[in-house]
Amino acid sequence: MVSIGLIGVGGMGSTHFKMINDLGVKVTAVSDIDEVRLTEYSKLGIRTYKDYIKMLDDGGFDGVIIATPPSLHTEQAIYALRKGYYVFLEKPMASDLEGARQIYNEAKGKGRLMIGFTLRFHKLYIMVKDMLDSKLGKPVAMWHIALGTMPTTGWLKDKKVSGGILNEHGVHVLHQYYWYAGRVKEVYADAVTITSGITVEDNVTVFMKHEGGASSIFHLSWSGGHSWRKWGLTAEKGRVTVEGYVTGNYVVSDLNGNIIEKGDFEESIMHAYIDEIKHFIKCIENHERPIVNEEDGYHIQQIVDAAYKSALTHSKVIIS
Repeated sequence: MVSIGLIGVGGMGSTHFKMINDLGVKVTAVSDIDEVRLTEYSKLGIRTYKDYIKMLDDGGFDGVIIATPPSLHTEQAIYALRKGYYVFLEKPMASDLEGARQIYNEAKGKGRLMIGFTLRFHKLYIMVKDMLDSKLGKPVAMWHIALGTMPTTGWLKDKKVSGGILNEHGVHVLHQYYWYAGRVKEVYADAVTITSGITVEDNVTVFMKHEGGASSIFHLSWSGGHSWRKWGLTAEKGRVTVEGYVTGNYVVSDLNGNIIEKGDFEESIMHAYIDEIKHFIKCIENHERPIVNEEDGYHIQQIVDAAYKSALTHSKVIIS
């Protein structure tokens, strides 16, 4: 029976804990700097640690889930990989490209690192990818507009901790683009900060050119009021539009405008989180490499880094 150690039991970490328990997988140990949180887990008979290194050294589990702020990912992921564990690392891979590069170099060839790009396990996004592969052909252009509000979590607004909103929040969409259309070779971006008292951008627009020829555009905003979100794509043989993000009305049509499929997707995002963790557990059990791994994590970090460089220089950035 697979068992798990959990580093970070805040918002996302506590969600992982509940899902793992619901799947009947044992959580052997947890680590967090918050003693109040640790007390609650201790009451459940789980070993608790303020020092994640001590937890990893003591062991007694097969895989590690890391659900801490991005600035902590590099040292924690590398240590866990060196100890021989399977590692599920919440997105983004790191807070900057150098941190991601270090993780990539440690993980390469081991087949034990998974990055938490959840849309890869979301049934709506899987359906659209299957449509591309079976009916619509290669993407020609992809777009996503995400207008939200400023989060309350303090560290998300700190560039040194989160790496920025594109890095911490926008990478799900960047990974979807990579999954659908392949590697990105050119990036042009603009980023501005309207909200006072924060060190991250609260509006960012990124234009990308993929090696396979497709273009992608992504606009993400945390300022301006009410929330509104839509996405879609034009492919060689048709089009997809979605009125929402992970739920909402979708329409798939061919080049003549004939409707291939349409519907209203309302299933909770939790199904994707659960399938994601199921895949991680399966990889541990069968000694398999996760389908979302260090290659994905590092390339997405390259895109983020290129976007920030482009926004600073007001010029196109090439990813080699």
